[in-house]
Amino acid sequence: MLLPITDLGRSKGLQFRPLNKIAFYFFVANFLVLMQLGAKHVESPFIEFGQISTVLYFSHFVLIVPVLSIIENTLIDINSGACRQKLI
Repeated sequence: MLLPITDLGRSKGLQFRPLNKIAFYFFVANFLVLMQLGAKHVESPFIEFGQISTVLYFSHFVLIVPVLSIIENTLIDINSGACRQKLI
C-alpha cells in the first residue's frame, strides 16, 4: 500500500528509468536468493545470509526506490536545463 507513495519518479515505467531498472533486477536476484535460503537448513551461514537478504529486500521498497527516483528526477532536470540553454 505504500509503494505508490514512495515512488517519486515523474515517469511511470522502467523504460526511461535505467537506475530503477538495474535496482529491479537486483531485487529479483535477491528474491531468488531468499527462495533458495528458505529451502536450506537452519544453520550458521544461511541464517546470516537470510538476514542480510531480508534487510535488502525490504530496504528496496523503503529506501532504494525513493532515493533512485529523486536521483533520476534530478538528472532529468539537469539534462532538460542544459537542453534549454543550448536552444537559447
